[in-house]
Amino acid sequence: MPRIQKAVIPIAGYGTRLFPATKAVPKALFPIIAEDGFAKPIIQLIIEEALAAGVEEVCLVAQPQQVEPIADYFSANVPAAIREKSELAAQVDRLEEIGERMHFAIQAEPEGFGHAIYCAKDFAGGEPVIILLGDHLYISESGDSCAKQLADIYGQVGKSVTSLDLCDESELSLNGIVHGSPCVESEGRYTLAQISEKPTVAFAQQHLRVEGIPEQQYLCNFGIDLLTPLLFDILDYNYKHKILTHGEIQLRDAMNEMIKQEGMYGYRVPGKRYDTGNPQELLKTVNAFGLQGPYQEVLEKPTQKTT
Repeated sequence: MPRIQKAVIPIAGYGTRLFPATKAVPKALFPIIAEDGFAKPIIQLIIEEALAAGVEEVCLVAQPQQVEPIADYFSANVPAAIREKSELAAQVDRLEEIGERMHFAIQAEPEGFGHAIYCAKDFAGGEPVIILLGDHLYISESGDSCAKQLADIYGQVGKSVTSLDLCDESELSLNGIVHGSPCVESEGRYTLAQISEKPTVAFAQQHLRVEGIPEQQYLCNFGIDLLTPLLFDILDYNYKHKILTHGEIQLRDAMNEMIKQEGMYGYRVPGKRYDTGNPQELLKTVNAFGLQGPYQEVLEKPTQKTT
């Protein structure tokens, strides 16, 4: 199979759960201490996740006012004093390299996750794309990044593949939930039959139970999807015919139709995902990434009480 060369990352939300900080800084530029010890914005870590999977070009689906600060960040526009330090100059070169791979698509009004991806139709240009959520970060539990693992599965099966995780019944209202059958020839891989966006408990119990998954747990979307060009044909149809779920154009609805038309696989990725979209989860993310890098001892060291 040809290598996946394009990634789409929607970032056009208002960041209301992180207000008032998002009034000063776009949510995508909130800093995280990366594994190498450098403070990097969330969006850079997501893009680097995509690049680790072999991606050559990245499209950010953004609001108009988000473009300038993000484009400026991914540039060589820094004081000369920073370039004089070799370790920082290398970081500037990396930012400039990413900036050269970057494109923007504008989502002027929020009409759903599916609509955000639809806005990148021209960028996709009839090629398969890997889609990463604009507020999720990942820590792999294997030698490859989570996105690279998914790209490898695509190379093996030659069909669309979505990353999967486990969620509890109490989290059904927050996730897209899949139904499918385990592939006996490959651990962690499933042939999918259905995707349901934020189903009720009653519907999930009747229609979305999967063999081998513990009671009151379900297979949910992990946040990375690798999808064939059929996706944009279906999104185009759904947009023009106003096919909505929860009042919005949903990516999972389009993926459900893709399952019917050409099939799709799911893969339980060995790794953990971290949401950065609200204060509590952002704090967990900061700590989790800190424990991966050179400041692990700082986080693990007990706080000294003063008298």
